Amino acid sequence: MKQIFTLTLIGIIALCSFGCSTDEEPSDIDSPPIDNPLDGTPEVTDMSDVVPLPDDVVLVSMDEAEAEKLEDKTPVQIVTVLDGTQRVTIEARFRGIRYFRFGFPLYECELMSDEVEKMGGIAGGMSGSPVGPPGKVMGALAYGDYFSASPTRFWVTSIEAMESAREHLTFGDELDEYLGAAPSARINTVYAPVKTPLMITGIKPNRLQHIESYLKRSQFDYIELFADVGRAPKMQSTDRDLLAGDMIGVAISTGDVVNAIGFGTVTQVYDDNTFVAFGHPFSAFGDGKTELPVYRAVVNGLVPNLQSTYKSVSAYGDPIGTVTKDLIPAIVGELGEEPNTIPFSIKYKRGNDVIEKEHQVAYGYERYIPIIAAITQDAIRLETSPTTIEGTITLGFKESQKDYTETFLSAAEDTWIETLFNTERIILAFTDKFTNITGKATLTSVELTLTEKPQIMTAVIQEIIVPDQIVRGTTATFTVVLLPHWTAVQDGERKIEKQITLSIPNDYSRGDAWISVFSQDPEDSFFFDFDFDFDSDDESESLPENLDELIEKLQDEQREDPGIITIVLSDEIVSPDDLIFDEPENEITLEGYIVTGSESESIEIE
Repeated sequence: MKQIFTLTLIGIIALCSFGCSTDEEPSDIDSPPIDNPLDGTPEVTDMSDVVPLPDDVVLVSMDEAEAEKLEDKTPVQIVTVLDGTQRVTIEARFRGIRYFRFGFPLYECELMSDEVEKMGGIAGGMSGSPVGPPGKVMGALAYGDYFSASPTRFWVTSIEAMESAREHLTFGDELDEYLGAAPSARINTVYAPVKTPLMITGIKPNRLQHIESYLKRSQFDYIELFADVGRAPKMQSTDRDLLAGDMIGVAISTGDVVNAIGFGTVTQVYDDNTFVAFGHPFSAFGDGKTELPVYRAVVNGLVPNLQSTYKSVSAYGDPIGTVTKDLIPAIVGELGEEPNTIPFSIKYKRGNDVIEKEHQVAYGYERYIPIIAAITQDAIRLETSPTTIEGTITLGFKESQKDYTETFLSAAEDTWIETLFNTERIILAFTDKFTNITGKATLTSVELTLTEKPQIMTAVIQEIIVPDQIVRGTTATFTVVLLPHWTAVQDGERKIEKQITLSIPNDYSRGDAWISVFSQDPEDSFFFDFDFDFDSDDESESLPENLDELIEKLQDEQREDPGIITIVLSDEIVSPDDLIFDEPENEITLEGYIVTGSESESIEIE
């Protein structure tokens, strides 16, 4: 079960990887803005099939009926950015109309630029690039073919389908009106989306390999995860309006350590300050209603790759708008007002050192919060080594005056996954629509304190020392001997002794009995907790009906301290998995330790 949860968590990381840039992107409204990269014009004047496109050229959309009249091998152009922020046109040609179960057509085209083929061909980040006869947009470059040979084929999402997304009422919009998500589709497996490159900061190479390995078996078909190195070169800022063919960054998260921004190309901009881009969803199948900050972006050239070339891209400046819809044919954005985001504060403690990091996370991507927590911990520690970690997370909500606070303790060879798993479990209890049935829980703040120590704070129950005589109607004292991990030994004392008292009922049966001492089963934390209260007078426990009640319920049901030691008197040996009914029992806690193991001793009741 633990492995299943682990894979789920890694899958979440994959979700975050939609086209994220690893350059330093802005963390929030109050953070210093990202340095403006330059206004450089790519040196393409010597390329006969790559021509700079002046800023005053405005592309006109063409409908499907007009596109259907195009003849095979009709010359068309790709409008995109290959270097800097200057738009260029690249020669291509139209090869026909194809229907692949989308509900809208794709236009098959062929790259005719020898210069771009030499640079690597169709690249991740080109998705959304306008394609059409000179001066027109028939659609957005959206799908390509891996390991393709020259001339490279690619497939274009029709602009008519993308523009229909502007008027589409998402389920999230409908739900908001009644008191998200959009229709799903898959591409034909012959073709692959021109991926949205996500270059993620703060992540170690080995983590990247784990995530990429998982991505190959996952449904996140629109993402390619990269680890960026370095920053964008200094350039003059671009103050002109956003144009079709410009590069943009769509942010899941920005901050001091982890920046996750997906990069793609704008397909068309409209008079009402809306735009469409990418030509395919941002997420796996389209998340419908969304609120993602949009940034301008600069291209630092193409990075050739045997499987799929990608653009090296950096975001800069302040947000210029918001992606409001993530749908199958396109993402839809609005220029101007930037969206609200979730502030996420991380405080890392180690000895006397305290390090604080701040991030901002887009609403709708709360699942990314555990990723930030784990990666930030990794980045601060600068190593992967066995340790003990105590985490305390506090959540604030728009819909409640109450905060939710929970603490978890774990010791592991690699606490990265422990931080990831525990943070995800707590966050999803409120933000997952299927898990939380009580009502909407809008996070207004997330605070996480991580305290680490090099000692492995575990102790194993080694022995139980029982009195010579146990008399009914009296209180007996038992000694539990524990063996701590060698790194946690203090003052040379190799063992820890704790005393537990147990009241022996007057009517308890005389004769042989068993004293069982055991810890909480450490694997219990990876299973759902079904609480059977056989002593309850109610036939069924009432379910929380609002967020306040959910907060109270989850606080009452928080996992037991991992240092709890339980003692039970019974006529047979009791294990951690056994249900305890009316047997005499008691508990003590070994503070700061994770206790494991169990021991039993036979006794005689007088």
